Amino acid sequence: MAFRKKYPAILSYDPNILIVPECENPDLFDSTFYTGALWIGKNQHKGLGVFSFHDYEISTHESYSGDFLYALPVQLESPENLNLIAFWAMNNLRDPGRRYIGEVWRALGYYQNLFDSPAVVAGDFNWNIIWDHRPKMDLYGDFADVTAFLGRYDVQSLYHASAGIPFGREPDPTLYHRKNRLKPYHVDYIFSSSDLLCRMESMTVGGYDEWITLSDHMPVMATFQ
Repeated sequence: MAFRKKYPAILSYDPNILIVPECENPDLFDSTFYTGALWIGKNQHKGLGVFSFHDYEISTHESYSGDFLYALPVQLESPENLNLIAFWAMNNLRDPGRRYIGEVWRALGYYQNLFDSPAVVAGDFNWNIIWDHRPKMDLYGDFADVTAFLGRYDVQSLYHASAGIPFGREPDPTLYHRKNRLKPYHVDYIFSSSDLLCRMESMTVGGYDEWITLSDHMPVMATFQ
């Protein structure tokens, strides 16, 4: 939240595309520090934002459906042509099957035509495979279902594929629950098509000491040729 007070920290990394869960509406910013901005949400202070910089142009994909509260399909048209699905996976009290990863699963099924082109899926899933078999979850789809679905389109997690780390055994947390260093979890991801994966130069997760004053989530960053 209050991204207008925090964005200079991430701009020092000179991003081209930036996905910000729990982001306030860019209309509330007092400056335009981006080239393009897309935002969805019901709370003007806490939604899902996607920003572009430099000569990168983004637009909401024509397939967008408001049925998925924090799943935003994006078309990137210049200088690369690819599709992006940004996520901020939330709880769902009305339909428990859509909680967190269950909503990611449903949204990916709805937007599966976007995988006919090079694609990126990224954001806060609020989930790790270690929770797949919790009792009484009764989700429409779990993390294993999501990775299997993406695998059919040759879309892989950049962090796991590049380091050869299995899901559930990540040494680099992306979340410190309520900023508690003793409660680390890996719940934020960047998945991409294989043609992007083979062009990846670096994959990093921000560290606790640098970022915890700004957020309980650490930035997940990928650089491509």
